[in-house]
Amino acid sequence: MRLLRAVLLAALWVCFTELSAATALADDPLAKQGVAPDQDSAALLQKVVHQIVAGHTVSPLEDNALATWEGVRKRAQEMTPGTEHALNDFVSLAGGRAETERLAGREMVAFDLQAFADMAQELLQRGMMHAGTPNAQSAGVRAGPSVIGAPVANNIPAALVEPAAAPVKVPTSSDTVIALAVPKPPAPPRAPPMQDQAAALLTSRGDAMLAIKDISAARKLYERAANLGSAAAAKGLARTYDPGYVGKLGIMGMRPDVTMAASWYDRAAALGDREAVQRMQELDAMAGQGRALMP
Repeated sequence: MRLLRAVLLAALWVCFTELSAATALADDPLAKQGVAPDQDSAALLQKVVHQIVAGHTVSPLEDNALATWEGVRKRAQEMTPGTEHALNDFVSLAGGRAETERLAGREMVAFDLQAFADMAQELLQRGMMHAGTPNAQSAGVRAGPSVIGAPVANNIPAALVEPAAAPVKVPTSSDTVIALAVPKPPAPPRAPPMQDQAAALLTSRGDAMLAIKDISAARKLYERAANLGSAAAAKGLARTYDPGYVGKLGIMGMRPDVTMAASWYDRAAALGDREAVQRMQELDAMAGQGRALMP
């Protein structure tokens, strides 16, 4: 039965992929203009999908989707029509594959596919902003009227020239250079480095695991992200031990650990999270009250 189910899912995926590709081709304005997707970008994006489906989203170090995505991001810095076409195709196909994986019960694979589709959409938006900036600048600067006129002597009224005075040259626009301060276009926002992207993805996955009350998985994901420098992940991990949050989760048999909570709040505070500082002080106060009540 499992083999039959896998075959059916594979057949459904092939059909869905072909249908999605045909739909994307029909709706994509670049395809209508005869712009073909960039082959190198398309190959990298296809590799990303294969790595995610194989469970290699963030590890192993030498073969993971985030490392491959760094190559995609670099190619998208100079957004050519071919790269734009490849990213558009990826957004459509990765979103469809995510739904197929979700129906098959592979929630984490579906989550990662959708996360990378969103990252591709963000690259496309950055490319649009970057492409629109020079146009906006050229539209805002207009050439002034010609300042080449008659010789200077012909432009000076006779009544303004005193006979005894030395010849006076009245400056005109023909011999005066006016420097116009043209503001530089704002640089397009830079994509975060791969380590930050990995931390953000792991934190989001931790949030997803916490939402379905899989605390063990959430803690592992939060810890990995915190070790990459994520203050949000360190705070999220602290909350899974915090007595003020554990009770709200409503998970039977789960006990708080004030010491662990304080330790991870301290890490989050060191990484720049102000809310963690306040909560750590509250936990210290609670611990002090507990010691005062002890015989």
